[in-house]
Amino acid sequence: MGLAAKLGGMSAPRPYRVLVVCTGNTCRSPMGEALLRRLMAEAGIEAEVRSAGTHAAPGWPAHPLAGSVAGDAGLDLRSHVSRPLTRELMRWADTVLCMSPGHVARALELDEAADVRLVTEFGPDASSEGVVDPIGKDREVYERSFVVIRSSLESFVASLTRGAPRG
Repeated sequence: MGLAAKLGGMSAPRPYRVLVVCTGNTCRSPMGEALLRRLMAEAGIEAEVRSAGTHAAPGWPAHPLAGSVAGDAGLDLRSHVSRPLTRELMRWADTVLCMSPGHVARALELDEAADVRLVTEFGPDASSEGVVDPIGKDREVYERSFVVIRSSLESFVASLTRGAPRG
């Protein structure tokens, strides 16, 4: 469903709400959240973007390598604080973008009616494998994960601006 169709039945306009999900909410989803917030603003889409983790402990900062890689792209993760994925967050979101098939499954357990998507479905290769988890790996893996996240989110935002069906 396109953005206009998704929000068309609402009486008062509100920002489009997107939740980005990974495991610990310290690497992939914080990078995705910050990047998606910027991409939406650049596209002129009024949006609220949050992130969460399927196994996140609340209150953790972004991983230093995630912060560094995101910083190289002009994004600031210093204020990020991790949060667990909850039913309330699922209900808040119009669309939930997950980093792996396991995250998709967990999100759907919490809300089977939600618009839950694997972020790489939107990427140029339309991968069903998701984004590699860089935790515990070197900077190069973080950089590769960021490249996949960026290309996928750019395609996601382009699908919204075209009003193209997303599923």
